Amino acid sequence: MRFLSLFNLTVSAFVIAAPSVLAQEMPFPANSSFFTGDPPTLMSADTPDSLINWPSPHYFFTFNVPANSKESLGKVTIAPEISGESIAFDLSKTQAFQGTRKQKGQGLTLQSVTQDPKTQVITIVFAPSVPQGTTFTISLQAVRNPSESGEYIFRVQGFPSGDNPIGLDLGVGRLSFYRPF
Repeated sequence: MRFLSLFNLTVSAFVIAAPSVLAQEMPFPANSSFFTGDPPTLMSADTPDSLINWPSPHYFFTFNVPANSKESLGKVTIAPEISGESIAFDLSKTQAFQGTRKQKGQGLTLQSVTQDPKTQVITIVFAPSVPQGTTFTISLQAVRNPSESGEYIFRVQGFPSGDNPIGLDLGVGRLSFYRPF
């Protein structure tokens, strides 16, 4: 405790040392990887095959990993919101490439593409991870578009490369399917 006398007033100040347990106060485990700086973003989700029941349609999800992001992107999850009819995918036909659907660049190597049978979440793991300063697109091929017209929602998360990655919500992709006239 320190005392300071100022104009015949005595002020006391207590200095409390902050414990060095900051890692325990964080909401993440100590050995986690998470995005710092500018995170990746979902730029768009679209399909050129928007008619209901269309066979073998392609769904494109375009992302940007900013040049000033401190982490590269290790994996992406795409979670279809099941609100009626679920969409079956042929995961063996999944591709990823630099650029956009209309301006394809060099292909990216996929380590694995899996889908959880209960939640329907699709996980795409890159090897090597997608570096900073990259715009890239994931192309998923469905077996067939839904038989009902409407809007279908896909929640998208990105995970940094590294140990115990913590996902970041990148947004929602919306695909609309129409009945032919």
